[in-house]
Amino acid sequence: MELTLGLDEALTLARAADAIPSAVTDVRGGDRLVQAQVKVHELPGVPGAVRMATRLAGPVDVRVEDRGVTGRTWSVAIVASHPVLRMDLSGFVTDAVRGQLVKLPPGVATVHTQEGATVVEVDLDRLGPLVGEALPAARALPVRVDDLTLGDRLRLTATVG
Repeated sequence: MELTLGLDEALTLARAADAIPSAVTDVRGGDRLVQAQVKVHELPGVPGAVRMATRLAGPVDVRVEDRGVTGRTWSVAIVASHPVLRMDLSGFVTDAVRGQLVKLPPGVATVHTQEGATVVEVDLDRLGPLVGEALPAARALPVRVDDLTLGDRLRLTATVG
C-alpha cells in the first residue's frame, strides 16, 4: 500500500490533529525537505522573556530534512535559525518537539540534539499499528511501514496483512 499526500493536505491534517501550531507559517516543500517560518512568541509554553525577545526579533527559519530510513528507523533533522540573530536554537526546538511527541504512544518517536540540529527518529515497527488505526479498512490487520519520505509530497509505503 502506498499513501501519498501533498504538503498542503498533510498540513491540513496535522493542524486538525493539533500536531502543528498556527505559529508555523509559510510552509513549502522540496526534495526531501520542508521549510517554514515559526513565530516563536506564539508557541505554547514559551517563557515570558523568550516570548518578548522573539516577538521583537521576528520569525525563525526552520528546515526539516528527511535523512531517510536506516534499518527500521526513519530520521528527520530539524534546523532552526534566525535570519539576523546567530545562535544555536536546537535545544529549544528539541524541547518543543519533545512536548509534541508525548501525544504519541511511548517508543514511536524519540528526539535528541545533534550538531546544532534536532533529530527525530521514528520506529517504523511501532508506527505501523498507528497507521492501521488511522485507516478504517486496516484496523483489524497488521500494518508494517516500509518507508517514509518527507518533502513537497509525503509518502508512506506499507505492507498490510
